[in-house]
Amino acid sequence: MEPTPPPEDVDMDFFADDSSISYAPPAHLAERFYRKSNSRRKSSAHSSRRNSLSSRHSHQSALSAHGGPFSTHVAQHLRRASIIESRKARLADRAAHAERVRLRAALAKATPRPSYREERALAAQATRERLLAGVAAKCEEEVRRVKKVAEETREKKAAEQTRLKEEMAEKFAEAARRRSAYQQSLRRPRTASLPAAEEPGTNKAEFKTFNEDLAAETIQRSWRSRQRNRGIADFKALDLTLDRVKKMAFEDVGTLLSQDSILDATARALQALKLLQLGGESAGDRGSVRIFLSIFLILGHPTQTLSFGGKDAQEQDLIEKANELLKALHLALEPVPETNLHVADEALSFAFNNFCTTFHAWKSRDSSSLVEIMVKQFVELDLILQSTKEDVAGGVSDDYAEAIHNNQIQLLARLKKFAGPDTALAMIRKAVKKARKQRLERTRNDSEENVPRSTSGSSQSLDLKATSASGFNTTFRASKSVSSQLTSLGRAMTILPSNRELSHEIQINGTYQVQQQPWTDSRAHFIDTLQASMRRSMASEGDAAAAGWTYAMAAFIREKLFTLITKQHPVYDRLDGFLDLKLIKQTALAGMFSYSEFFDTIAHIIGQLCSPGRDQAVKEFAADTESDIITRLFALIKIIDLMRLDHVNFQFALASQGVTEHGWQHECEMFKQDLENGVHTLDNLKRWWTTSRAGLAAAIVNGNLDAVPGDATYARGLVDLVISNTSSNYDTLPETLRLDWRRLLALRAKVFKMVATSSILLTTKIRLKRNRQESWTSDADRIMNLLDSPDAANVTAERILAALESSRRIPDAIREGLLNFIGRILPSALAASNEAEEAENAHSRAVQEGRPYDPALSSPPSSSPSRSSVPAIGEASFTEQISTFILKSLREHIFARLSAASTAEKVRANTQAAEQLSKMGMGEFVAGVRGVVDLLERVRKVDLRCHGGWYEEVGRE
Repeated sequence: MEPTPPPEDVDMDFFADDSSISYAPPAHLAERFYRKSNSRRKSSAHSSRRNSLSSRHSHQSALSAHGGPFSTHVAQHLRRASIIESRKARLADRAAHAERVRLRAALAKATPRPSYREERALAAQATRERLLAGVAAKCEEEVRRVKKVAEETREKKAAEQTRLKEEMAEKFAEAARRRSAYQQSLRRPRTASLPAAEEPGTNKAEFKTFNEDLAAETIQRSWRSRQRNRGIADFKALDLTLDRVKKMAFEDVGTLLSQDSILDATARALQALKLLQLGGESAGDRGSVRIFLSIFLILGHPTQTLSFGGKDAQEQDLIEKANELLKALHLALEPVPETNLHVADEALSFAFNNFCTTFHAWKSRDSSSLVEIMVKQFVELDLILQSTKEDVAGGVSDDYAEAIHNNQIQLLARLKKFAGPDTALAMIRKAVKKARKQRLERTRNDSEENVPRSTSGSSQSLDLKATSASGFNTTFRASKSVSSQLTSLGRAMTILPSNRELSHEIQINGTYQVQQQPWTDSRAHFIDTLQASMRRSMASEGDAAAAGWTYAMAAFIREKLFTLITKQHPVYDRLDGFLDLKLIKQTALAGMFSYSEFFDTIAHIIGQLCSPGRDQAVKEFAADTESDIITRLFALIKIIDLMRLDHVNFQFALASQGVTEHGWQHECEMFKQDLENGVHTLDNLKRWWTTSRAGLAAAIVNGNLDAVPGDATYARGLVDLVISNTSSNYDTLPETLRLDWRRLLALRAKVFKMVATSSILLTTKIRLKRNRQESWTSDADRIMNLLDSPDAANVTAERILAALESSRRIPDAIREGLLNFIGRILPSALAASNEAEEAENAHSRAVQEGRPYDPALSSPPSSSPSRSSVPAIGEASFTEQISTFILKSLREHIFARLSAASTAEKVRANTQAAEQLSKMGMGEFVAGVRGVVDLLERVRKVDLRCHGGWYEEVGRE
């Protein structure tokens, strides 16, 4: 019998059969019990315990069926030991890794490598300091500008407050007067209106007084209104409008505004508008009327009225204030109700006061520049008058004196008007005294320092003056000797130019002197060679050679000293006995000649013959006893050469009058001989004359060649030769002006230096926003001293800018641009100066070598085959616009002064020279331009006198 199965639970069967149902826990519980596969820790050989032996052993032991307490203890022990070993290995690895890192760091630190840290730090520090300096300068400039603006604003506010206080005080005074008048007047009591019936207790006298005052006030009010309307009507009747003034010429407007009827009508209108006090016209009121009328000149013709044509900041402010005044005037002249009259009059008064303040500020600045220009004009006329006093033979002294005196009187009257009588006279005295002193220093040629003591009394001077014309051709040259030693010593002396050159120089410059510097410096190499030759000869050939040189020395000194004195001179006999050639020769051959005694005695003798200017040189020669014989010999030759130079220059001074009167004949004859011998032709002269005449005709008379005067043609050509920005060389120079080639080059170099300096100063004024007509004479002198110095070739733009910064501060932004501009201007001036210097050196070499001076042969060959080998007059040229403009303006200015025909035109041109030069930016070079004009005038005078016949012939052709 089978056992009966136990009873089954219905619920349990239900759950057991349903095996497809999944019972997953909630998400927040599943995260705690389950891990994601990607978040499990990866196995590592060093850090994971799953790969260790103990871990595997424990795992297998756990799975083993033979586990027990002892096996569990061993597994734990092994697991602990493996964990400790793994930790020790990891620590050892870390220590080894740290040691490797430390070694790499030490090696990297010990390895030498370039470090730019200090250089970068220094560069950063310098950059930081430069930036801080720039910021400080900008801040300083900004602070200065802000302070200036604040000061101006403060002054304006103070003036405005003062004006408002005065107006308020006037208003309060007017209100007090009206209140007093109102309180004193009778008023109708505040009662109801009653029928017009006379009350029994009324005082008739009181009503009568009240009615008279009221009538008087009414009559006065009506009279004032009528006077106002009448003054305004009279001013309107003048038809003085801005449109009418613009249509009229500037001179006509000035004449119109200066009429008495215009001034009287304007004064009445200003009185009616309460701009002037009622009553008689005073000088101040008349000046106020003229200031008021000046608005029509300023607005109608600003170019002719204002110095800069309204382009200056102060002039623009003046034009703006004039416009405001004119608008306020138009509003005040319109008919307005009586209640608005006070407002219109107040606006007009405010505008007039502002205009007057601005006008006086502008006038004071413009007057200072005008006074300075007029003083220069007065000095210019005085110097011209002084020069014409010496030219008594020219026949123009009387005409010049009268014309110049008239112009000086007019200038003095204007100066007294602008600067005051005392100030004007003091400025003129100071300027004239300074100019005359400078002229005297330049023209002093025969002072006591340069007159040799060897010159005898007045009889010799009279003889020289009487025979100067004929005896001039006999110049003092070294005598010819058969001895080679005398010839060698003679070559160490100064060699004078040819008679033709000397005559030409004296005709142009009556104070001409042979300069010392070119002659001594050009012989330095020859003298050194001669000294070395003498030393070798005396050392190798013995006493015979020494005796020969001693004899030659004594003969040479005797010959040169005897040319300086005559037999009547007190020292002649003593010198003749001391320089006995036979005795000196015998003594030298016997070996008994004493050089020290010879030099001491000769020093004492020449001390009595030389000019006072050579006393110091003679004393130094006598005191120099340490040098050898040859050195002292050449020092003595140099002193004798200077003495001979002084003597020759003194003879030139005595002969200058005769050469000036008759030297042109010699030049004319020499030029005629050159033409006959075929030395040159007149081709260059013809081309030059034709070009000058055609250009002048096209410029002034519309191409009519017959109407061009010959003097103007010559002046045009001469000015174009010197003051030109185009190329011209010696091959194209007129044959009549070849003797003046070096002079023309020197003049051109001077003009280029002045133009370059003026360009620099004018550019600086414009960039600093200064008055362009302001004279910076000290700055111009400093720059010209740099350009005229011996090391002018080493002058850089930085040195020029440093000379400018010595007197004023130039901001960095302007400094950089100004430095670049100077760098573009300076090479042209230095090139022109270099050309003149090279020509002068070539002439000195030609004279020293005893050959004619020919620039075509003396100049070095040009690097360019297309250019002539002669230094060209126009070799250096300006490229900057401002420099070319100044050069062109200067050329036209000098041409106008040279082409003036009559005396009145010459005086007018010279009088206006300072003003014109100031307008073109060369106000600092009035004296320099005058020197250029004077020298060109002398060149023209001598050239036309010597070659006038050939010029007339070319002009007729």
